[in-house]
Amino acid sequence: MARRARPLLLRSEPAPDVHARLVRIAAALDFRHIAPGRLACVRTYGSRANALARISGLPLLFQQALNRRAHYVVEVMMPAFGRLSRAQQDRVLIHELLHIPATFSGGLRSEGSTPLRTHHTVNRLYRVFLKNRSASQAPGRSGRKQP
Repeated sequence: MARRARPLLLRSEPAPDVHARLVRIAAALDFRHIAPGRLACVRTYGSRANALARISGLPLLFQQALNRRAHYVVEVMMPAFGRLSRAQQDRVLIHELLHIPATFSGGLRSEGSTPLRTHHTVNRLYRVFLKNRSASQAPGRSGRKQP
């Protein structure tokens, strides 16, 4: 008798810690077009996707129908994302932020539209993030050290 596949139990939960990291990364990279209040983050468990993370935007049609401004949701796939080192997680988050266009319109920049999301670019931005993060944590800039 053939064995039945177990049903997929997909579950998501808010990820405020990932949101805080995205906001810090966007600030350190001077991504001024990122509106933290219109960016949400969730952890998803049980997905069969091969992605470590993905981003979704609220399309214009829904914005108009719901009378809402553009919003984005960054979804990190567990346990795969959680197994990454902190540095690799930051690189994945930078990659996801690069999908958000400068207009913050709810649309997404596709994977192949520009070379912006190449490993080279992500690694270069990661180095900028590390440098600027260190500078923003230096005592005297804000008077207190960032977590």
